[in-house]
Order: sequence, then C-alpha cells, then structure tokens
Amino acid sequence: MRKLALSLLIVWLATPGMPGLPQPADGEPSKPLITGLDHIPLAVQDLARAAERFRSLGFVWKEGRAHSNGILNQHAKFPDGTEIELITAPDARDALTSEYRAFLAHGDGPAYIGFFATDQDQVVAALEKGKRSFERDGGLLGFPVGDGLHHVFFARRNASPTDRPEHFLHPNTAESLIGVWLAADDLSPERGLLRRLGIPIEKRVACTPECAMAEVARLGEGEVVLLPGKRQVVPGRRIAGATVRVRSLAAAQAVLERGGWKTRVLRWEKGQSVFLGPEVGCGLWLELRQDGDQRRN
Repeated sequence: MRKLALSLLIVWLATPGMPGLPQPADGEPSKPLITGLDHIPLAVQDLARAAERFRSLGFVWKEGRAHSNGILNQHAKFPDGTEIELITAPDARDALTSEYRAFLAHGDGPAYIGFFATDQDQVVAALEKGKRSFERDGGLLGFPVGDGLHHVFFARRNASPTDRPEHFLHPNTAESLIGVWLAADDLSPERGLLRRLGIPIEKRVACTPECAMAEVARLGEGEVVLLPGKRQVVPGRRIAGATVRVRSLAAAQAVLERGGWKTRVLRWEKGQSVFLGPEVGCGLWLELRQDGDQRRN
C-alpha cells in the first residue's frame, strides 16, 4: 500500500521544457538507480468481486493485513518481490483514504506505480540534485499531493514472513510484473524523472495491444512504455496498463479459456502476448507475456 507522510520537502525551480527537472545533460548517474518495478496498487470499489475476477484470470491472492484506517487489500505476489495489489478504502478516515475515495469516484483503476530502488539514498541524492520536492516514510519514497509525479513512488519489494510458497503458484504461471504503460499528452515529468535516474529511453515497436513505434524506457528488469493521452483509460489517469511475465502463455491461455475469457495470441519481437482490456482488468490494460527466449508453445 502506498502510504507516505511528509518528512522532507525540497523547494525546486522549474526548468523550461521539463517541468521540475533539469535537463539530463546536467548530469545523469553512471548506472540506473531503479532496476525494475515494485508494485501497482489497483484501487477497486468491491475488493471481493475484483479478487474473484482476477482469480478467473489465473492469479492467486494473499489477504492483506488489517489497517487502522480501514483500508482493505489483497496481493498477487511474484517470486522476485513484484506484485499487483488490489486495494480499497470503504470510508474516508484520513488523507490517504480520502485520496482513494476521491479516486474511486471515477471508477476502478491503477492509482500509483511503484519502482524498485535497491538504494533509495541514491535516488534521494538524484532528486536533491534536480531540486525536486519529495516525501519519505520508512521504506517508501514519493512525491507530494498536487505534484505531477504524485502517482509515482519507490519501494524495496516487500518480502513478508507470512509469505508461503502457495502464494506464488499462480495457475496462469505469472512470475513477475515487468512493465507499465503511462499515457498522457505531456509525459515530460515522467520522462525527465527516468532520465534523472539514469534510465535510457529509446524509440522502438511496442504492442499495447496495437503495435506501433513508441518511446520505451528500458529497466534492467522491465520497461516503461510512454503512450499518447488518447490511450488513457479514464481521462486524467496516467497509468494505463501493465505487463506480467508468465512462464507459459499456453497455460495462461488455458486458464483464461476455462474462466470464459476469449483470447488471441499476438506474436511479436518481444515474445508472445495475450492482452486483456480494462473492462476485464478493473480499469487496467493487462498484458500476459511469455518472453521470446521462453517460448514453449
């Protein structure tokens, strides 16, 4: 769950052409400061119904812990520490639950995107160098309400002592959250942040599910696809989709068919994929991908 308390605020000056971040020529780190994704909190009105929907897609859910503010959640956990989190706030009891209630007034969907940083102090140093405002609370690092990057945070991949082997045995063979699709007419805040953290961005073919040239930020363990604003699922929401790597797309497809979901396999340069629309994924485009070097079909 994304929960941040303001503990440090750095005053920043905007730079023309890239709001809130200096141009990368100002100095990028010698190595990427984020290696992959952490998790996506997917906000839903009806937690039980959403969990049942995702079970029909082949995901196993672990019940979340009790929260004093009434938040309820469940986790689809993967062996590398990445996850998809279903989360809801029945009532507005504090700042966080009020934010979730306001978000859910416009329907289910991904509220935030978490990235994995092995050394958050290095991320902090990069943000300070870019004169960037941020918040830090324990193992979470993020941006204030009202900031253009408020939907982004950094975490450390939670490994809970209550995790059990069966929590990772997804019938669809899901094994990692490896991609996120961001959509907006102006993605300069995200683009600038990624470059500030040493993440290369290239132009290449991306299938989302239409295949076209797009900007793609290459992470060591995943990718961030940058899409135009017309690809937003709900106007104003910048997180449009996610990619989950599966060990066997044939197994995933069999699970989907048993659940009554009709699918079509797309074979492309990254491997082979099945795409599920936001009407299936509770406001999130969901790609199940078997990498090219893992093909067994």
